[in-house]
Amino acid sequence: MIGGGPKRSRKADNAGGTAEADRRRRLMVVTIADRLESPYLANLANRLIAEQSKSGLSKPEFAEFVGMSGSQFRYVRRRLGNPSITMLAEISKKLRVPLYELLEAKPVRDRKNPSGPKMVETIGTVVNERFRKSGLTKQEFAKFLNVSLPQLYLITDGVSNPSLLVLVELAERLNISLWELLGVESPRKAASGAKRAATPKTSRVARLPSQRGA
Repeated sequence: MIGGGPKRSRKADNAGGTAEADRRRRLMVVTIADRLESPYLANLANRLIAEQSKSGLSKPEFAEFVGMSGSQFRYVRRRLGNPSITMLAEISKKLRVPLYELLEAKPVRDRKNPSGPKMVETIGTVVNERFRKSGLTKQEFAKFLNVSLPQLYLITDGVSNPSLLVLVELAERLNISLWELLGVESPRKAASGAKRAATPKTSRVARLPSQRGA
């Protein structure tokens, strides 16, 4: 056929459509490099290795104790895993170590140690509040956060279960700390946010209209 080009099979079209649908549902991509560079995942790996050694349990036994499969524990030890917030909360609960201490390797001091469901709820509350103040449509706000619209609805409804590094990027785009997003720390004053906006880490991401000129 003139100008026809090679035909695509129905199977290939379906596969392409599925891939595109997956891309629309989740836009944030966490690479292996992101995982290896994360101080949070490094601290988590070091603490779990130390706790497993201290426990006297085998690696499979320890993994089961903290609520992970053997393969998940292996990936986390190698800093290749990117656990969800509810999994991290479960690990924190089983080890009786606050999440802040697990990920920061610092004393928790007067910070809170909310449960997994409470953190998920707080994420939704914080994102909802920022959306209302942004002056953007839902579609625009989802694009700003680099998430799909369905993903944004899950977050704001308080039923999502994001991975740690997705939350790190989400907090960065909102110009707040990870711990504020999770409800571990109280919201800081606007002046603190303005100072953070000037740092190299956060200056590379877009700003909400309400943040510009801060």
